[in-house]
Amino acid sequence: MNTQDSIDLQRGRWFPALPEALQDEVMRSATRHRMRRGRHIFRQGDPANGIFGITSGEAHIIGTTLAGLDILVAVFRPGDWTGFLSSVDEGPYTFSVVASQSCEIVHLPLPAVKRIFMSDVEGFRRFILPELASTRAIYSRVVESLAFTPLQRLAQRLVDLTSEPHGDLVTSSFISPVTQDQIALSIMASRQWTNRLLQHLEQADVIRISRGRIDIRDRARLTQLAVHGESGFTLAETAPARAAAG
Repeated sequence: MNTQDSIDLQRGRWFPALPEALQDEVMRSATRHRMRRGRHIFRQGDPANGIFGITSGEAHIIGTTLAGLDILVAVFRPGDWTGFLSSVDEGPYTFSVVASQSCEIVHLPLPAVKRIFMSDVEGFRRFILPELASTRAIYSRVVESLAFTPLQRLAQRLVDLTSEPHGDLVTSSFISPVTQDQIALSIMASRQWTNRLLQHLEQADVIRISRGRIDIRDRARLTQLAVHGESGFTLAETAPARAAAG
């Protein structure tokens, strides 16, 4: 494993928080792989095979319903890791991870995970912290699905998809590639209604929509909408209106 991989993994939150000795052991035991766009790192239902870290590129986390619908759950970027739950209970992976663009990953196999992290309580605690953060986020999303309006759910998803999966660290100013169908499924709304909501945010100068891409133009207002809802949220004053006022 080269030094650049270790540097790229420092961009996340879990790996840099490990003691240096554990970081070194992970890097010695991990293998490096290049993934073409569209290739699965693992599929939902695959047997546990350790954890995976992204060192370059991006990967989509996809959950598939019993009806066969693919839901965009998260976007993983350099420094993000996945596979913790299955490495603990040795059950199948609960979602799929697919390269949304060409990417490089490191793979820490399950035997190495057990050897490095399962031999003492402190090592195990450090290992499961990302999964505990995900559990907290799931509880929050259950509440949101019951109480949030569609526009607020949309704002929350856009914030989530440009932040690290296990926390609130901003990792990107845009989402790409992405489709409106993916966004619609993830906020439990129709494609037509989601399109109207996205246009509303674009008119408010909060986002910019282009083919297969959503850029965040005003993260502060988007976050305010996601956290506090639509009270006080108004469209930005348009250029013609400002000119007329002048």
